[in-house]
Amino acid sequence: MVTYTTKFSVNQTFDKNEFVKMVIKWNQGSKFDKIENLYWDEKKYECEWTQENVTLKFQEIERESIIASRLIKEDEHGVWFTDFVLNEENCSLAISVSLETTEFTTDFFPTYYPPFFVKMVLFAKYSGSDNGLEVRNYEHDVNECMAFYKGVIAKTILPELPVVFVARTNKGSNPLDVNKLAFRLQGVAHVICESEEGTILSGFTDVLDSCEDRAGKIFIEYPSRNKKSRILNITGSSRDSDYLEDRVVNDVYNYMNARMRKAIDTWDGVTTEKLHIINRDLLSDQIEIQEENRNLYDVFGLHLEKMEESNIKLSNDVQRLTAELQGLRMKYSDKNQTPVLYLGEERNLYAGEIKEIILEIMSEYQKNCKQGSRRSHIISDLIESNEFKGIPEKRREQLKRALKGYKTLNGSMKSLLETFGFEISDDGKHYKWTYYGDQRYVVTAAKTASDGRAGMNLSSIIDKLIN
Repeated sequence: MVTYTTKFSVNQTFDKNEFVKMVIKWNQGSKFDKIENLYWDEKKYECEWTQENVTLKFQEIERESIIASRLIKEDEHGVWFTDFVLNEENCSLAISVSLETTEFTTDFFPTYYPPFFVKMVLFAKYSGSDNGLEVRNYEHDVNECMAFYKGVIAKTILPELPVVFVARTNKGSNPLDVNKLAFRLQGVAHVICESEEGTILSGFTDVLDSCEDRAGKIFIEYPSRNKKSRILNITGSSRDSDYLEDRVVNDVYNYMNARMRKAIDTWDGVTTEKLHIINRDLLSDQIEIQEENRNLYDVFGLHLEKMEESNIKLSNDVQRLTAELQGLRMKYSDKNQTPVLYLGEERNLYAGEIKEIILEIMSEYQKNCKQGSRRSHIISDLIESNEFKGIPEKRREQLKRALKGYKTLNGSMKSLLETFGFEISDDGKHYKWTYYGDQRYVVTAAKTASDGRAGMNLSSIIDKLIN
């Protein structure tokens, strides 16, 4: 499970020598992970130290100006991996903290907090800028970065990190402690706030441009052209600022931890790249020895090329599956939430079926709830906090259109029904349509319908049976 991951720019003064020194300083300053008698001669960048349940090691790809460190620690929660990867050529620093559970792991909920190493890098002024905005551990005044924020809103600037804008309330105060929020999000997101004197915004959006409309709200923009921005608003709620702070932090960390990382920004990716370089070097020696053993080397070279292709594919698959798994884990590991309902014996017949049906039921019930009532607030909060795609309604409309004017089962209609999970049997005088092979959900349809409303009746029967 990934509990922290980020990547941000650093300046050119943060070279591999300073990187190793700072990692060692970080370890030596640790209360629990310090390795005693650790000595580095400042000449070797491939080194390793181990003490009881803690290991610290470095590796580098010299020709690509990349150096990486990994701290491995085992405790009652499992095995922790803290990785730092510096790319001197691209002036970037990638950081990740992950946990692998063991048979001794008890219940564990991730703590969303940056490693102390991030604070050390920022405090030493080694951080760079994100499209002109400094990466730091305290907030930015929107008046000082107006062009940057306007570009982010307009999607003309794609930042490296998420951007969190905190608007002051109608009373002129912040809805939370922006300095504390910026500290918790250091290296993971930029925090922007309004000045005490107030701020006039124009050319953004209707909500942002209006002081009244944006009052007390928090706007989150993500470094993605596809993910929509998020607006958090608990104005008038009894929730305190700590609750709102946790909600913002959880939202940003969940996004960053689920985002797919480049292989070269990970310890395992650096290891793989080193193997690729060794393989490429072996292949380059082919010219020198091909006259002596041409046939043998051809076979060897072909084998290495296939292994390279396989390694690249496997590496990409690992990164993709890791991102997917992390996204699923984050849905159920929010430290401030526990499941409202637990699954029973029923299982999804298609992806997300049970969740979609429950959310549709809640959405319909909400229409009859008294506005401002506790039930209305609870249902609104659950619907807002869970992605509702409206799949049952979409399937309902598709079936209604397809079955309109039904006379007999043609090829296209049969294909659509099978796509929806129906198994079709034509034994006997009527068709039997069985939903995902479950005998509890069987629809009987005439092979030749004479009633013009037969199709509408069928769609109604199916809807009541499966939705």
